[in-house]
Amino acid sequence: MSITASSSPTRTPGGQKSWYVIYVKARHEKSANSDLAARGIESYLPMRKELHKWTDRKKWVEVPLFSCYVFVRVLPEEFSRVYLASGFVKFVSSAGKPSVIPDNQVDNVRKVVEFYSDDVEVLEGSYRGRKAEVTAGPLAGLRGEIIELMNRKNFVIRIEGLDKLLSVSVPVGAVKVLEDLAADTIPQSAARMATITPARS
Repeated sequence: MSITASSSPTRTPGGQKSWYVIYVKARHEKSANSDLAARGIESYLPMRKELHKWTDRKKWVEVPLFSCYVFVRVLPEEFSRVYLASGFVKFVSSAGKPSVIPDNQVDNVRKVVEFYSDDVEVLEGSYRGRKAEVTAGPLAGLRGEIIELMNRKNFVIRIEGLDKLLSVSVPVGAVKVLEDLAADTIPQSAARMATITPARS
């Protein structure tokens, strides 16, 4: 089941809409997404499942995959409408301009959270790995990279503009290496990730 939140798309003739990311105040992701929907702006708030533990019980809850970030699909002339969203702070930008997120990367995020909402990690930092493709399972056809961290192999996809990677657990037999690169550059401080697990016999 897909664990996402999206507003209904709008149709504006005469232009091609692109995906962008806005930064919102802490704990305003859901209200911003709802407000954007009410304003007729297409948005996307990917969610993941997180196990919360108390002394007497455990419960899976849905939380934003990217804290303080919401995707929006608009024309540049619609930016002023986005500014009015609840909790809006700014567009994620590069070189002074809002960063465009490629459509295929948003599609990749949708696919990952649809099938791995309870087994996905967000990584930050500079990583270099080997290009790879998932060949079997629900992510078949998805291209990303294999990186090595703490003596473990991880399948990740990059989200341009956010400088973040999504890491998921995929059987090692379901991943094909497409290209060898130089040794990974991995921050030693990055310790939490989902790993590629050995295929069971």
